[in-house]
Amino acid sequence: MANSTGKAPPDERRKGLAFLDELRQFHHSRGSPFKKIPAVGGKELDLHGLYTRVTTLGGFAKVSEKNQWGEIVEEFNFPRSCSNAAFALKQYYLRV
Repeated sequence: MANSTGKAPPDERRKGLAFLDELRQFHHSRGSPFKKIPAVGGKELDLHGLYTRVTTLGGFAKVSEKNQWGEIVEEFNFPRSCSNAAFALKQYYLRV
């Protein structure tokens, strides 16, 4: 994820771009083109960071079972005014 400057380190950025390419290819092969990166609270969602964090915690089922979506939200530094961020992350993880 982002460092103190708010930007991802070059290696993480490269991994994120490669992840997005794979995601686009996957959706294209299924006939459901991936058009744009979702945003939460007006901030573009780091899909690679989300995927990495959820898999590190044991995957979707474990994160949901332990209700850890709120913890993940904190790591993304979304605006406090975005009260549905945990729900949004969960939904985007399922859809994308």
